[in-house]
Amino acid sequence: MNNNKKVSPEGVNTSAISPKLISVMIIGMVLLIILVQIGFSRTYIQFFPKFERFKSVHHFHGMMMMGWLLMLLVQPILILKGKIKLHRRIGALSYVLAPLVVLSMYLITQFAYHHNLESKGEIAAVARLSLNFPLIVFFAALYLLAIFYKHKPALHMRFMCSTAFLLIGPGLSRALRTYLEFARDDGVSFARNFAVLIAGTVAIADSFRIKRISPFTLVFGFMILHKILWDLRETAFWQNIGNVIAKLF
Repeated sequence: MNNNKKVSPEGVNTSAISPKLISVMIIGMVLLIILVQIGFSRTYIQFFPKFERFKSVHHFHGMMMMGWLLMLLVQPILILKGKIKLHRRIGALSYVLAPLVVLSMYLITQFAYHHNLESKGEIAAVARLSLNFPLIVFFAALYLLAIFYKHKPALHMRFMCSTAFLLIGPGLSRALRTYLEFARDDGVSFARNFAVLIAGTVAIADSFRIKRISPFTLVFGFMILHKILWDLRETAFWQNIGNVIAKLF
């Protein structure tokens, strides 16, 4: 018998989740929310309440993504405080929120594609799909894995928190363009590299801690793939793939 196994009053094996790891995740989520607020402050938030330059798709996407970020912040806090029942109730909302997040990502990608198609041409519009479309696939894959492993807290928590890595790029690239006057594509490229660095650092550190390959390795792989696709955005390789994907929009 394993006498070190800790079980909460709700029957959850809490020894599978390190309080230190949960605290780090909470800090990371707070920093990410701050980054997103900074990144979108001059490109979206400052136009409140009229938002004259924006469409309903922008508001819908913004609300869904912020709702997801807040849920990712609240859930580990509830675990840390031992409020497992409330954690599960809020988690059940993800069955509605996650599909809405995917829908919002699809709609904003569709809007951006047609906008770029009209203003910059087909090659540029298809190239931009290499930035937006993979995030839809990555988010859906990570969320489905989190739900599949919902009865294994250590895996569930890591896959859910992995979805946050997908939001580093959008916030950081806008912050770089707004405050440091990066060119648009340069800001995106830097943000892609930074996301790879952060995901890789977390994956390696967690793998050493648990003495096996961390689930965060998957999002690390996603970030590398995302960077590669972005770097190949104007090549025949991506243009051929992107033209097929474009038919979805």
